[in-house]
Amino acid sequence: MIFFSRRVRLLMAIVAVVDLAVFSQHSILVILAQAIGAALILLGMFYDYRPSSLTGLLIVATASAAAIELPSLLEVGQILTAIVSLAIPTFVLTWLALSAEEGESTDVLLLKRPATTALVFALVCLFSAPIVVLVMSLLAPTISTRITPTTEMAIILIATTVGTIVLTRRASVAESLSGTQEGE
Repeated sequence: MIFFSRRVRLLMAIVAVVDLAVFSQHSILVILAQAIGAALILLGMFYDYRPSSLTGLLIVATASAAAIELPSLLEVGQILTAIVSLAIPTFVLTWLALSAEEGESTDVLLLKRPATTALVFALVCLFSAPIVVLVMSLLAPTISTRITPTTEMAIILIATTVGTIVLTRRASVAESLSGTQEGE
């Protein structure tokens, strides 16, 4: 478990906002919406008022999602740019906005195992299309295939479905094992 103080949380939020502003090459309207949302998140964190943070998060996430332009999910460079410039800062702001609440505690808890599992699941789903195309080109180098955006989405959907089944199965097996051990 990792605990962060209020000062560190505010610093993390500011770094995420700066990352959104510096690395995103979007229109002035998107940057303005991201700035307004970030200001609401910071105000909510500063005053321990969760509704303000969540409203700001909604604005930031909507502006970021509207700004992303990925013509193909096979271009790993564009995916990595989107991850660094939009996904990671939005994840940090989401985590911080959800932790802004009234009460005595000013610490934010980050559980290592669930965060790592979620990160690995997201990366596998995101990079499933380039991995499938790479495997196809290694197994059949003479076959030239054109992968359409619909095919890319189908590959990602299959990877997401299989990953969800694996994660759900793993959780249910762990629960049944713990239930069996308690019953003995």
